[in-house]
Amino acid sequence: MVAAATSHGIFDSDTLGLLFTFGILLPALATGLVVVAIVSGRGEKQVDEQARGRWGRKRSSTDS
Repeated sequence: MVAAATSHGIFDSDTLGLLFTFGILLPALATGLVVVAIVSGRGEKQVDEQARGRWGRKRSSTDS
């Protein structure tokens, strides 16, 4: 039984698929989602700052 398990070698197709999925694909997807969230947040901040004078409290010279 041990001989049958080691006869395929250490890098069979299942192992390579798992390494690709968890070592490359999922980290790349997570990084992409984080970048999208950051860009989206920056865009919303710019829109909020542009609309600040229209409604809501106006920014005084002492506010930063």
